[in-house]
Amino acid sequence: MYNILNVIHSVVVQFYIVLRFRSSVMEIFQKVVSLLASLSVGFSLVKIYLIINKIWKRKHGRVVAESISITSNIIGLITGSIFGLNFFFDQQYQGLIDQILYLVLAFFYILVGMSLWVPGERKKGFWRLIKQTLNLERKEATDLAKSFFQPSGAEKIINILGQLAMIDEVIDPREKQFIQSFADYWNIKFSRDNLTKNRIAGASINLLKLRQDVTDYLATSPPHQQVSELKEIIHALVNIDEEVSEQEKLIMGELDGLFSKYISQKENVAKYHVIVAPQNERQVQVAMTSLPELTRYEVAEGFAYNCGPFYSKEYADVICDGYRSLNLFSMVTLTFPSGINSIISED
Repeated sequence: MYNILNVIHSVVVQFYIVLRFRSSVMEIFQKVVSLLASLSVGFSLVKIYLIINKIWKRKHGRVVAESISITSNIIGLITGSIFGLNFFFDQQYQGLIDQILYLVLAFFYILVGMSLWVPGERKKGFWRLIKQTLNLERKEATDLAKSFFQPSGAEKIINILGQLAMIDEVIDPREKQFIQSFADYWNIKFSRDNLTKNRIAGASINLLKLRQDVTDYLATSPPHQQVSELKEIIHALVNIDEEVSEQEKLIMGELDGLFSKYISQKENVAKYHVIVAPQNERQVQVAMTSLPELTRYEVAEGFAYNCGPFYSKEYADVICDGYRSLNLFSMVTLTFPSGINSIISED
């Protein structure tokens, strides 16, 4: 019995020593945390000084003032005051001081955001400046949200739609209104000037430019769903005036091939190439300086130029005719998956 009591006493003593040790470690840890909290107040003071110092000499700029949201800082004042009171009642004075410093920063942001230091603004009065700034914020409140719903390459899409509407050199009011609806929703400036600028006389040149812009858009790797939707939008635009021109049929056959290849990630069965073979030095210079879409390649007899591949023979024929109009010998060839070429058109 004595031995049992002795063992129990020994266990209790060891347990007590362990608790005292853990208690001492915890007390040391708490003191370290308290010291770090006190030091963090100093770090916060330095941080806030650096922030204010950076803005101080720029506070007169209207762009700087308009980049600050006073609504968010007013909310910060309210929530910060509540946390400050909570720290005060809990006697957590490091947290209280830290919160007061950030309240000072929020108040400074409000003064800058309301354009108090912008030349000519102070004379409007404190409350008028507040109202003016809040109205501006209200108008801009959905800008970020809109950007979440704005597709990547939105400006490229508007440009593509504009070119497509003008591909037959005539724009129907319904086509313009259709494009305008997307431009307004994505907050993109769009006008008739956007449709006509940089256009060059010649159907083949405009067809090539439109195709190249679509290729550039696809090179940005947009989501497949977005490309599918763009394909549907383009078809809707072409059919909106209830009349599909020959130029629209040509480009739609080509663009459908581009979209299908991108979405399926599979090579189409047939691809058409336009081969240009200069017959003299002048034609070589024309191909090198005026036709950047041509790619030079070596052949047994010397060299030739290639444009493509294209997914529509009708489209390739129009491009080929464009080169022939420049007195360049050109033809359309069909490339099979096995790499065998056969001449489709030479005349």
